[in-house]
Amino acid sequence: MLTTLRNSSKNTILKFVLGTLLTILILSFAMWGTEDLVGVSKRQNTVASVGKLDISAQEFYSLYSRQTEEIRKLLGSSLDIKKSREFGYVDRALSSLINRALFNNEAIELGLSVSDRNVRDKILKDEAFKDDLGQFSELLFRQLISESGYTEDSYVEGTRQDLAREQMVETIRSSLIIPDVIQESLGEYNLQERAVDYLVIDSTKEKVKRIKEKLINEHYESNKNNFMTEELRSAETLLLDAKKYAQKLTVTEEEVQLLYEERKEQLIEPEQRYLKQILVDSEDKATKIIKALKVSNDFENVAKEKAKLTDEDIDLGWNTKSELPEEIVDAVFKLKIKENSLPLKSSFGWHIVKLIDKKERKEITYGEIKNKFKNEILLDKGKEAVYDLQDDLEDLLASGNTFEEISKTLDVKLIRAANINRIGLDEDGKKNKDYQDERILRTIFNQKLNEEGNIINIDKDEGLAISIVTGIVEPKQLELKDAKKQVEEELILKLQFDMAMKKGDNIKKRVKNGESFENVARQLNLELKGVKPFTRILPDTSKLPIPLVSKIFESKMGDINIEKRGTNEIIVAKTVEISNNLSKDKKEIKEFSAKIKDDLTIDLLAQFSEALRKKYKITINDDVINQLN
Repeated sequence: MLTTLRNSSKNTILKFVLGTLLTILILSFAMWGTEDLVGVSKRQNTVASVGKLDISAQEFYSLYSRQTEEIRKLLGSSLDIKKSREFGYVDRALSSLINRALFNNEAIELGLSVSDRNVRDKILKDEAFKDDLGQFSELLFRQLISESGYTEDSYVEGTRQDLAREQMVETIRSSLIIPDVIQESLGEYNLQERAVDYLVIDSTKEKVKRIKEKLINEHYESNKNNFMTEELRSAETLLLDAKKYAQKLTVTEEEVQLLYEERKEQLIEPEQRYLKQILVDSEDKATKIIKALKVSNDFENVAKEKAKLTDEDIDLGWNTKSELPEEIVDAVFKLKIKENSLPLKSSFGWHIVKLIDKKERKEITYGEIKNKFKNEILLDKGKEAVYDLQDDLEDLLASGNTFEEISKTLDVKLIRAANINRIGLDEDGKKNKDYQDERILRTIFNQKLNEEGNIINIDKDEGLAISIVTGIVEPKQLELKDAKKQVEEELILKLQFDMAMKKGDNIKKRVKNGESFENVARQLNLELKGVKPFTRILPDTSKLPIPLVSKIFESKMGDINIEKRGTNEIIVAKTVEISNNLSKDKKEIKEFSAKIKDDLTIDLLAQFSEALRKKYKITINDDVINQLN
């Protein structure tokens, strides 16, 4: 593949650069072979055969490792294959690779071909192989290919098959035609806009009278499992701190200068404007707001009263030219500080903008950034030193050395904790300063007693750590006398929440009986807020919980809906607007139809995959998979 890349390059300089680095790559692949993937025990194996194609152990393990990376970070330890089967990770990875192989078989049978040039372009344009400057990186290429267990030939062939498969998938997608009646019906359903006015009842502000002992006793008996002592753990941890190693290292002026030159273009701070905005949907409304601003120059109050906007809607913060709608950017950047713009039209509506402050374009000089870059390079070198120590650490652990012995041998820090909880506090509630790293704490509380955990990245990725749990104090049931304060606090929160729900139900009843939602809110001293119109597919979940959004779209104009938000808030919302304008907008319908087409294509491809499973023989080698721990 790399030879093809070199030979296909038209640009003389590119030929020279790629010719040099890719020749090195070819030689490297020859030396590496395909035996470097950890966990495959240095032997070629096949986890599955699909038609004419095999799925290698390396290919499976690479995908499986990526898919389980998040759960590994969460648990602080890796899942073995047996446990992964229970969670479905093995089946997920295997199914993905089998589906890919099925489509590749069909592409081969159909005779779909892909040129060397297309393969080359695919690799050169792959974002995974690009450095910080967006250029093809030989280092990243080498690293990722090696980590995924590919040889040069297998990677080329895999890329060629992927492109052929994409041709087939695109053919299926492009042939899919959605009838107008379906587009219109689904468009009307999904693009209908609704807006609500809402208020928030904070249950913690509800006043609860003195609670009787009987209620406290009943709550304790009904919820005993809530009142347990904390689980405590004792542990030892080896810290390979990159910052510590960085202190022993040096950085040359040339290294700092080189980094500065590489990032010079990124060190330019563009001119910015701190803006506040009133956005409305018509020129008439914008004109009325301009008149109101001439009477009262209180921009925020006018925005709230005349346009029903919140502080979040009004305050746009700092903006560069690229962050503003193209139609208004020139006018906005000509404003003087404290000046209001005239109504400005964009695709979003009509804007009235106030300039609060501005920053001029600034280029950060070498002198200003020098120390920061020097420290960054030092830390990177420290990280490299730490990762170089990882193999030595693993060898010493495998030889049976204790953590204390390893600490002395490698000159790494050993920290200890006696009976700490999940947030690093001891039995007296004092903070253990050594154990405030969330990843380390999470790992400790997911390990077994006297078993070494996995080597993990510490918070901020500034080093590595490995822990062993030396003691566990299991949770115990608290007696009522010891848990009484906690029982009472929990019961108060429950009673407060019940009272808040009753208040919400009462508001709904009053509005239903003819009272104004605004007047009821005012009488209860609750702030009435509004949200911009939203659709089923793009609801405003920052303010309204999903269950409430569902209720809103099932309700009629003027209906009141109630839903919980978080642990202490009750949202009471009134439907104040129902609009079908978007469902009649040709541009919106076109975009929505494209989404429907994508969704239907996925369903169609799933059915096609099932048909291909009957056409091509699939053989799975569970024995090989079971050996991949």
